[in-house]
Amino acid sequence: MRWGWCCPRCERDVSVTRDPRSETFVWACPDEECPAVGFGFQSRRRARIALREYRERYQQIYR
Repeated sequence: MRWGWCCPRCERDVSVTRDPRSETFVWACPDEECPAVGFGFQSRRRARIALREYRERYQQIYR
């Protein structure tokens, strides 16, 4: 099952994890060459919403 958490730039699956140092949530593309990253979210839900919004904005730019 695909949950829809994909990198806005390269379409790879992205996971949201907790950063133990800052106790916030972060997502980052697993591809070393892709610069997409989001950090500092107070909840996993907010991180996923931000990832979706970033994806939508990025797709609007290149249509």
